[in-house]
Amino acid sequence: MNLRKAAIISVILLFAVISFTRIAPWAASASTHPHSIEQTDDKISSVMTLSAGAAATSATLSLLPGDMCTPLSEQLAELAKYFLLVLSALHLEKFLITLSGFITFGVLMPAACIFLSWYVAFDNKNARTIAGKLALIGIIIYLIVPASVLLSDKIYETQADKVTETINEYNDLEIEGDSDTGLFSDFKSITTETIDKITSFVGSLLESLAVMIVTSCIVPALVFVFLVWMVKTIFSSNVLTLDARSIEAITKKDK
Repeated sequence: MNLRKAAIISVILLFAVISFTRIAPWAASASTHPHSIEQTDDKISSVMTLSAGAAATSATLSLLPGDMCTPLSEQLAELAKYFLLVLSALHLEKFLITLSGFITFGVLMPAACIFLSWYVAFDNKNARTIAGKLALIGIIIYLIVPASVLLSDKIYETQADKVTETINEYNDLEIEGDSDTGLFSDFKSITTETIDKITSFVGSLLESLAVMIVTSCIVPALVFVFLVWMVKTIFSSNVLTLDARSIEAITKKDK
């Protein structure tokens, strides 16, 4: 190995060390992604409010005598379960925002540097190809999660008012009924107006749940599928291994 190769390898390995010790902690820090974290936290807060509202209203209706409100109570309890699933998806999304930075700059980039050093030292073209693919995949992983959050936020903004209205409906919801003492425990039945309010609240919950499922589950899932397809394409294609004869053949074909 000559002095020039040794110098190039030293620079590459130095970048690997900097990527692992400096860039990776920065990219994996929550303070590096304040907007994405804030938007995800806002969604989590909304989902927790709606989930608690559905569960609390369901529990309240289940305490009423008779079976008149049982269907509404069961439907609200079922909706609360779905909101918990959305809440789990949001926490996973928040976790991936910071994890993607560590995977890219703490694992893939240093690995790419090692393979690139191997190429420089032994002129191994396979090592160069692997290094290029690892670096490209790392960049895709680092950019795809913020892009997913940004796309979800843009869709959510168009329906955010509906979610806010549902939360306000829950805050204004009062269960009124007929009793001699006026106490909830003595309710014999609830008023028609209260049933209408609860029915309207259930409808609003369904719409809000649909919005949350699309923005928090379906859109990230589609982005993940796109990521898998992109990675598969990178590993299966020869775009990074074109030699001079391939380029010449493509040029002649274009002419």
